[in-house]
This record gives sequence, structure tokens and C-alpha cells, in this order.
Amino acid sequence: MKFNFQELATFFKNFKASKYREELGVFLVFLIISTVLWFLNELEDDYVTRIRYPVQYGDFPEDKILVGDLPSALQLKVRGQGFQILEYKLARNLSPLMLQVGSYDLKSQGRESSLKYYIPTKSIRSRITQQLSPNMEVLEIVPDTLFFEFTERTSKVVAVEGDIQYSFDKQMMLKSNVSIEPDSIKVSGPRSVLDTVNKVRTQYREFSDLTVTLETKVDLHKVHEQVEYSTDQVNLRIPVEQFTEGSLKKDISVRNCPPSLVVRTFPSSVKITYLVGLSNYDEVIPELFKVYVDYEEVRKGSEQLKVVVENAPDYLRSYSYTPQEVDYIVERKHD
Repeated sequence: MKFNFQELATFFKNFKASKYREELGVFLVFLIISTVLWFLNELEDDYVTRIRYPVQYGDFPEDKILVGDLPSALQLKVRGQGFQILEYKLARNLSPLMLQVGSYDLKSQGRESSLKYYIPTKSIRSRITQQLSPNMEVLEIVPDTLFFEFTERTSKVVAVEGDIQYSFDKQMMLKSNVSIEPDSIKVSGPRSVLDTVNKVRTQYREFSDLTVTLETKVDLHKVHEQVEYSTDQVNLRIPVEQFTEGSLKKDISVRNCPPSLVVRTFPSSVKITYLVGLSNYDEVIPELFKVYVDYEEVRKGSEQLKVVVENAPDYLRSYSYTPQEVDYIVERKHD
């Protein structure tokens, strides 16, 4: 069979004519109308199919904690008109069935003291039917039983620990201890989990270049999804103040010196220079420091004695002293 290109060209030329386009358009319109009518007619018939129905749970026993997961949806085998079934098939946001567990007669598995219970889903068939279209019949619910396993809830008090980092602007320092209020909270949950919980930390927070006292709320870090807190937030306080420089002189004492000897140091005192917050500036006095040298170094033949400063106040930002070593002579006491 020979392919005639001329006849093919003539066909396409005729197809472009308005007469052929009009006939094709009319044909397509009738085809669409007949298809729609057929589809609507079919939707009036009854069908059996399965639909997914979401479910949520609440009202669990307060003294118990649910173990494991529950199904987020029930599979329903239903019979209904095509229109109704199509509606549920196309629906993407069906209102979930709220299952208040505490309102049902939980049936125990085995012993009366067992923490494993179940609810036959046939007991909620009427509630499901009420939420569906009036003419839709529920034939089957999968699963046919909802199983609940609980563990006893226990509680204890644990300390709250801050997980924070902070820094200060120039000439600023920590005025007193960082505080967290409350410094301990009550936690509750399964005993097996609580046995591993000894403290609760805050969420990590970082505060930079502080110039004034900071007071803010900080969320607590969740140690386990089944552990509940008496509070989810604590109050954090970082007291800040300006500091200044001060200095004083303190005499050097001698430790471990035999009663018959006298050790004289040159110089006999040291100068202590310190940085302190303005609120404590007037509180710094020489009596707060202990400065000494140790006679044991004399026994070892040291040419100079090392100066030791101790008991400096905790509220000092820093301190230094000079000299750090001194010359000395040893004299015998006269009777």
C-alpha cells in the first residue's frame, strides 16, 4: 500500500475548515455531557468500600501513664451511596472522633491488678455512625479492639540546673550568685524513667555584654516525653554591677616558725590591688586577707621566701599583690 502524501495534506486542509471544527466541537460537548450523566447515575447506586477515620484520645487515668502508641485512625468498612462515599474519599480534614477513655468500661486483661486493658471498637460504633451521613452504614471497624497498657505514675523532687553562658560589658561584673527560682521542681512519670532523672536543666541560653541585672524566664529542657514537670519555666536572675579598683597594705606573718626564733621580712608588708563591685567597695579591709611566708622554706635554705595570700573575699572580681617574694633575716629571741 502506497502512502499518498497529497491525500494526507488535503485531509488536514479540510480539517481546518470551520465546518469540520464545528462538527468536532459538537461531538465533544455531547460526549462530555453523556459521560457526566452516566457518572452521576452511577453515584446513585450503593457501594461498599473502606474509609480512614481519624481518632484522638483523652481522659486517661490520672494515676497511670500510657505505654506505647495507639492507632491514629480507624479503618471503616461502610455501605452507602456513591455520592456519600465520594464525599468522604475526597475529604482531607475529617473531624477526628474524640475518644474519652475514662468514660468507657475498661476491661482488664488477666488479673484484676493488671495494667493492660482493652475496649472493643463495636462499643463506639453508634458514635461513629452518628458522625457519618444518615444513610451510611458501618459494616466493620478495624481494629476490632483497642488495647491500652499503663504503668503506675510516680513523682519526686529534683534540682534545676542552669545551662547558660554569659559575659559582661567593660567595667561590669557579677554582683552575687546567679539564681534560679524555683531551684527545684516536682517531676512525675513512669518509675523506670524517673530512676534515671536526678536533675533538670534549663534550655541552653547565652547572654552577652551584660550591662544591667538580667531577669528573664527560661524554659526547661524535656528529659523524656513521658516525664511531666510541675512547671515548664523558671525565673533566671543574673545580678550585674559596675566594678572599680582598690588597694590596701597587709603585714606579712610567718608560719611554722620555732618559738625561739624571729623571722623578719623585707619588706614587711605587701600591697594588694583588687577589682570589686561598687556595692562591696567599702567592705574590703585588710583583716579579710591572710598574708604569710612559711619557715619551712628557711629550713630548705631558700634565698627568698614566697609570699602567700589567702582568704581573699569571694566577691572580688580579681586581685594581685606585690612583692610575691621577699628577703629575710632570722634572729634568735633574747630571754
